[in-house]
Amino acid sequence: MNVLDKRARRHRGDDRGDAEMDDQALVEEVLRESSDGESSEVDVILNKFRIEQDEIRRLKQVDEYLLEVHGQVPNKKEDEVCRLIYENANSLNSRITGNDKLDKARQMIHELEPDIVAFNEHRLNLRHKDNKNGFKQMFNGGELDLRALAAHNIHENIGRTQEGGTALLAYGKLLEYYDAEGSGKDDTGLGRWTYMRFDGKDGVATVVVCGYNPCYNNKKESNTFYQQNRRYFINNQRDTCCPRVKFRTDLEKTLTRWRNEGARLIVCLDANEDIYKKGIGKMLTESNGLDMVEAVGDFTSRPLGATFFRGSKPIDAVWATKDVAVVGACMMPVGYGIGDHRLFVVDFMLSTMVGDAPTRVVRPKARRLNTNVEGCAERYNKVLEESIRKHRLMEKMKKAHETKSKRKAAKLLNKLDMQSKELMAQAEKKCRRLKSGLIPFSPEAVVWIKRCQVYRSILRWHSGKVRNRGNLKRAARRCGILNPLQIPVTGIIARLEVCKEKCNYFRRHGHKYRRKHLYNRLDVARDKQDETAEKQILAIIQREKERSFWRRLNFALRKQSKGRAVGPVQSEDERGRVIDHTSQAAAEEAIWNEVHRKRYHLAEQAPICQGNLRGEFGYCPPPRIAESILDGSYEFDDDIDPATRELLEEIALIRQKIPKNSASWLINRKKWQQVWKKKNEATSSSESGLHFGHYKAGAESDLISQFHAMKLSLALRRGVGLDRWSRGLSVMLEKKFGVRLVSKLRAILLMEADFNAGNKVVYGERMLDNARKYKLMPEEIFSEKNRMADDGALAKTLFYDVVRQLRVPAAIASVDASNCYDRVAHAMASLIFQSFGVADTAVT
Repeated sequence: MNVLDKRARRHRGDDRGDAEMDDQALVEEVLRESSDGESSEVDVILNKFRIEQDEIRRLKQVDEYLLEVHGQVPNKKEDEVCRLIYENANSLNSRITGNDKLDKARQMIHELEPDIVAFNEHRLNLRHKDNKNGFKQMFNGGELDLRALAAHNIHENIGRTQEGGTALLAYGKLLEYYDAEGSGKDDTGLGRWTYMRFDGKDGVATVVVCGYNPCYNNKKESNTFYQQNRRYFINNQRDTCCPRVKFRTDLEKTLTRWRNEGARLIVCLDANEDIYKKGIGKMLTESNGLDMVEAVGDFTSRPLGATFFRGSKPIDAVWATKDVAVVGACMMPVGYGIGDHRLFVVDFMLSTMVGDAPTRVVRPKARRLNTNVEGCAERYNKVLEESIRKHRLMEKMKKAHETKSKRKAAKLLNKLDMQSKELMAQAEKKCRRLKSGLIPFSPEAVVWIKRCQVYRSILRWHSGKVRNRGNLKRAARRCGILNPLQIPVTGIIARLEVCKEKCNYFRRHGHKYRRKHLYNRLDVARDKQDETAEKQILAIIQREKERSFWRRLNFALRKQSKGRAVGPVQSEDERGRVIDHTSQAAAEEAIWNEVHRKRYHLAEQAPICQGNLRGEFGYCPPPRIAESILDGSYEFDDDIDPATRELLEEIALIRQKIPKNSASWLINRKKWQQVWKKKNEATSSSESGLHFGHYKAGAESDLISQFHAMKLSLALRRGVGLDRWSRGLSVMLEKKFGVRLVSKLRAILLMEADFNAGNKVVYGERMLDNARKYKLMPEEIFSEKNRMADDGALAKTLFYDVVRQLRVPAAIASVDASNCYDRVAHAMASLIFQSFGVADTAVT
């Protein structure tokens, strides 16, 4: 299998860089071309490769078809594609370190970038005490989030290794649609199949199934998967039916039920029988039944051949219903994957699996744009500045400014905003590459990585693929390789093998070298008295320490808190009884009823939102009514609510002191930069994906800051609310730990970052500055410099002491109005803002 592995690796894509190119194929090509002019030593090596290939065909009886790709070699995955890979793993070990097979599987996943990974016959007893690591721990790595489901026979505890077993892994963007409640395992507990459900828009849902049909075995006392199934059905169901027949009938019932519910299906199976001539394949593809298609054969218009490395018939396959579009499919050669079966790679159109659902806000493990990463913000700003100039966004802004029609200005601003959003997302995508972190960076590791690259380049030069000898010699000289073009091919091959062994060593033990490197750089920075570098290095050390600590803690506690499905909530009925809502749909409906239909309509109880006042003021007062209130000329009806009348009269008095439009809507570049440079980048916001990092990084660029400030100022001046600002994300937080009554949850609305920043400048700073300037608010309610919260607590204690000694009646009340923010009537708020000098266009 080692030779098969080397042979299969030639099919890795050429676009994956020098580090992933096919060393074995390159060596063969170089040896073949140089065999005429070099010593007999080359002939010996070349003959060795030929002997290995002969041994494969003679001893293993491997057909040439098994060493070829059935279909087209998978290219880099497109954005709108969901990639699935499936293979019979032929046993896995749950050990994390020193596990070459697991390392190869993780490397394969890193290269192919799949969204779904299906394995069967993993042969792990996941309940055994020695199997401490589950599939999530085994395959968790890099910066993509992961969900894992694995199954095995739970009715027998044979040992650490147990025949059978299935597993599914889901990565990255597909997790936005993952339905934890709709996913699961075979109901019998035999681990015959595992399934994941992905729900999209308008009821579009897809179920992905990975199954393993037991292979026939007549030894009743054996621990084969067939006999495990047979014992279970006899002992628990008094059924002597063949386990293979039970597998087919049970799977058909389950798939038919899902299909009748409207779900689309993708099924990955090791059928252990001919998929075209036997029962399972016919059951799946029958036109009057499930009417599925075998994905690879249908896409390539060529039936599958042998899928097992000693077999002659196709026994593995991936099937899909016809409403799931296949845009790429192939079967890799034996040895490419980790088992003795062939690996399947199938690309599906994501929109046919989950519909055109809007992007849900899911907290990723890492953002590409991170100002703490050196050079990241600079690259982002460079790309975005070029895009702003190329697409003439400033000129388009000027056109919107000069437009007299408000409706046309709103249309132009929204179009400009959507274009700038796309350009910002593109700049973020190019600002840095998310790395898998397979080898932690250190000077010791870099030496061997670069030497691997140089030796591969030398081999490419020998095969005529590298033209520039000067660059190659300079790269070799930087790595300490003298006279690189004079090294014999056999010497290069030997050196390359040593370099790869060193890289594997640093992949396993590189963290200690990483820590040593960071502390060495810290000492150098301190010796040079470079405070900036010292702070940056200390920040890196602290960040990596915290990450390592929490990863180890979460691993030890088996914490699964990240990205969980909606947890259960509770509500009260009319009689005060508590009702539990455990499903996602029920929880969302309960939250909607309590928060959006009830809590957010509390302002309607205000007198200004009822009766004649409602008809006159509406949701937002018309300009004529607002002006009459502000100048004190409004004529009140006799039956108006006294408190409302007093508020409106006070608004007129405030306007007499504060000039109209004194709280300017204009936000200039310097103010924008001042606001964003001190923001916390980790703050959650923006359903659109334009998080705080975009604006914090952009604050370092005058052009980008000017663009953002002008767009916001123009929207405030023309009274235009951007379409993007009208969407927000409601987050429900527990006020008290463990209390999940919807009425006791705190509702927080996450708005767009730039919209929120503009609100804080106009209403949080300039309006309050007017209140301070015209002495409309007492000084004692403001915090003072060089004061702490302890000072307030001390003052309260001293107050109690003085009152007690003087025997004077007194009291202190800490008052918090119930749902006070939800009770603010918009008509009243608009008038108050205008009275404090805010322009009417900014509040209407």
